Amino acid sequence: MPRTAPPPHALLVGWKPLAIDALRAEDCSVTCVVSATDADRARGAAGAEVLVAGEAGSTEDVLFALARAGLSPDGFDLVTSGQEYSLTTAAAVGALGGVRALPLDVAVALRDKYVQKRRIRAAGIATARCGIAPTPRDVVSTARHAGGFPVVVKPQAGAGARNTVRLASEAEADRWAASAGQGPWLVEEFVPGAELHLDGVVRDGRTLVLSASRYLRNVIDVHSGALVGSVRVTPEEEPGLYSRAGALTDRALAALGHSDGVFHLEVFEQSDGSLVFGECGGRVGGGRIDEVTRRATGADLHRHWAAAALGTTPPEAGTPSGGSLGWAFLTAPAGRVVSIPDEQQLLRQRGVVAAAVTKGPGDLVGPVVKSFDRAGDIVVAGRDAAEVRARLADCAQWFRAGVTVAA
Repeated sequence: MPRTAPPPHALLVGWKPLAIDALRAEDCSVTCVVSATDADRARGAAGAEVLVAGEAGSTEDVLFALARAGLSPDGFDLVTSGQEYSLTTAAAVGALGGVRALPLDVAVALRDKYVQKRRIRAAGIATARCGIAPTPRDVVSTARHAGGFPVVVKPQAGAGARNTVRLASEAEADRWAASAGQGPWLVEEFVPGAELHLDGVVRDGRTLVLSASRYLRNVIDVHSGALVGSVRVTPEEEPGLYSRAGALTDRALAALGHSDGVFHLEVFEQSDGSLVFGECGGRVGGGRIDEVTRRATGADLHRHWAAAALGTTPPEAGTPSGGSLGWAFLTAPAGRVVSIPDEQQLLRQRGVVAAAVTKGPGDLVGPVVKSFDRAGDIVVAGRDAAEVRARLADCAQWFRAGVTVAA
């Protein structure tokens, strides 16, 4: 009888339970290298052998963790990551082992926002002019070369609007530089317009799934207390938007060399309806984008991510729910939580179809400094985008009012 081939063995860099589940659904065994800060919760979960590194985003730390366990990158069939900060690390470790992984140049283009925008502009796609400021004191001169103030300044490989600021003048830049980290910093021309995110799947260079959503407010506004979330636009509501978004997505992914995987691409919508490229990640979008996309299109982005990483057949789509959908992060006042609404209470609010609460009594809630700081999240359904937007705002306000904290 022919010998049955063993299942593929994946090295997953960075702790992400949904990625483990998706790989195992493809009959893949998983070894997961996690940062030390994730060690306790990772060890208590099923589904993967866990190795602990100092930082899962450090190639050196991952190699050290493998060596301590007597393992080598070439002992795996796949090295991958479902996280933003360890994407390049996984590609580098895979390249060292000569095994299946995201090509290293593609990983760099998906992470380094300067390299990304350079490729995008070279492809003739509208995007912000930008430059690299080696230190905070170089932001003013870099801004002049990028078209002048206002500018947006961010880490060149950041995520979630963390340490991202809009600077309106040279004086404001000087004040910011006095307390900013060393950098280097990406300095971008400020692009006006409403921010949208485009999420989906690409295989063999062809976009299989595309979903367009408008953020409730531009993500950078999280620093002024804006509600973080979005409402999906249906193709029936705005076919023109989907036509423009599809064309930009195809050109942008080709420019970045990202031909197999999932994507989370952000654009700015101009008054004439045209779209300006913001940035693109080679991962499942954050928040509840995965759940909104699954309900709206039937596509499980995590399963598609795993299938693309392994080179297997894309999973079959489920049945779309229809209607309009959106999601939002729920915030709480800063302090030690005394009481907080639970998930069942959230599910009784108008239109809420999925909910999670991530803080409980005794937990400390700090100030919101990045877009994914939250005490919970919701997915809301409605007849149209306007109703979903209103329901998200109402539920977020109700939740925050229902939290009591001790100073």
